[in-house]
Amino acid sequence: MEITRSSPLTRRSFLVAAGTAAVAGCSQTPSLQLVKDSFSLVGPSGSAYPRSRAQVEAAPYAQLGVRIGNGSRGIMVLAEKSGDDLQWLSANRIMLVTRHGRIVKTVGLPTDLSGCVLFGPDLLEQYNFAAPAAPSGMLRRSIDIGAAFGIPVQSKFTVEGDESISILDQSFDTLRIREDMESSDRKWRHPNRYWLSKRSPMAWRSLQHISPDMAPIELEVLKRPA
Repeated sequence: MEITRSSPLTRRSFLVAAGTAAVAGCSQTPSLQLVKDSFSLVGPSGSAYPRSRAQVEAAPYAQLGVRIGNGSRGIMVLAEKSGDDLQWLSANRIMLVTRHGRIVKTVGLPTDLSGCVLFGPDLLEQYNFAAPAAPSGMLRRSIDIGAAFGIPVQSKFTVEGDESISILDQSFDTLRIREDMESSDRKWRHPNRYWLSKRSPMAWRSLQHISPDMAPIELEVLKRPA
């Protein structure tokens, strides 16, 4: 059965299918093939993923759970790794690029984040999972949203405490960190949150705002990259 493309993107409808990447090597761009079985979304409120933990683990590629606002949950797959940048794709050709857990580029959303330049080390670059502590100082970055370029944003990180979370019926012990971000140019102020692993420098879950006129994007690592 061929996968049909999703209807136009809204905050409540993001991903209706998952793609699969035939990864010969992480440093190379794999050819993208659509899976032949439909990944129907489960639950009217988007409370469940379209695949079980066993199905996710059985697949030979890294997978990322994605949700915009209160929309349905979808699954993206790792298509390419270039340095610290991970490129995730859906079957309907939506792309997210993450770097140290942060979304730095999107393609195919109602309002895309087309660029992100950081002036200094980001959260996971400062995070010492062996001795968890709040990253120090302010993080400054410049972002491009749609046709607007060079929007200045600054952030401050605060440790909120330990939290055990569940992703696809698997529990993880994490350290929850809040990122208070602000852009004086746009009068845009939001908290982002990251649930960081206590065993390795990665974010199992995050809730990130990438645009003033878009709901936050929730990311969950369903199967981590090798």
